[in-house]
Amino acid sequence: MRVLHSPINIAGGPGAISQGLRELGVESTLLVFNERPFERGFDVNIQLRDTSKRSNLPLNLPKQLRAFAWAVPQFDVFHFHAGLTLLPKKLSLPALRLLRKGIVFQSWGSDLRSRHASEVPYLRRADAVIVGSYLTRRLAPRGPWPEYDVVHPAIVLDDWQPSPVEPGPVLRIAHAPSKRAVKGTADVLAAVDSLRARGAPVELDLIEGVPNREARLRYAAADVVIDQLKVGWYGMLAIESMALAKPVVVHLDEEAAAETEEALGLELPLVRADASSLEGVLGGLVEVRESLPELGRRSRAYVERVHAHTEVARQVLAIYERVMPSSS
Repeated sequence: MRVLHSPINIAGGPGAISQGLRELGVESTLLVFNERPFERGFDVNIQLRDTSKRSNLPLNLPKQLRAFAWAVPQFDVFHFHAGLTLLPKKLSLPALRLLRKGIVFQSWGSDLRSRHASEVPYLRRADAVIVGSYLTRRLAPRGPWPEYDVVHPAIVLDDWQPSPVEPGPVLRIAHAPSKRAVKGTADVLAAVDSLRARGAPVELDLIEGVPNREARLRYAAADVVIDQLKVGWYGMLAIESMALAKPVVVHLDEEAAAETEEALGLELPLVRADASSLEGVLGGLVEVRESLPELGRRSRAYVERVHAHTEVARQVLAIYERVMPSSS
């Protein structure tokens, strides 16, 4: 079976799946439109100009057409990420259906969550649709397309070795918002400021606009990492931090958390908080900071079980085999 992942490598997630598939013996290639901030690697980069600007369409289209013409005879399954395809306006989908290629769409949250069915009609062409959480599955639109498969995001754990730290007199907190409003950064700043005003021994490392290598070192130096306080589920920052054996504070939708724990047979090793409770939660962690390394070890074990790239790739491969049973 030959698989093409395209056209975006969000936080390294699609690349991790592709690498996992290769380690399972599947010929898998990752093609991207261009390399973007916070992305990690690719096999083919067709180097498009900014695709959000309509004026670039005439310049980009020849490259996209060449990439599509190259890919069609090369691959059996086309695995598209974040609602994008190789050609503008999803024009590649009718041809792929006609040629009996497997078509898989994978949502990374905002491209599907809370959308109306009329906004994602392209899913009708899909053989499978993957979402990354039970929260996204519940909030995604229903329509005449396959039932959503829940497959948790992948991480290459060899790149993220545990980095436990011994608790010190000050609780070191890291927070790395890609978008402050989405992550609830204002509430994080307010909670930390309030704690410090009360004399609590806390310090905040706000990590923004730095290379991934530097950000990783700063996560590793923290006692605890705050992911987000608004979305209702944990993202790649949390997964990476747990891989480093860090406790993670995050807002979780209770129904999605219960579904996840039941499906996995595991307890989520995450410290739950929202904007209204964060100050109290962080204050509580100050008092029990000696126990944080153990929670970090549980976090690492959870990621090894749920998010390891080969484990996720096995689930994705089973989906491919289901939609293309005659492939080999």
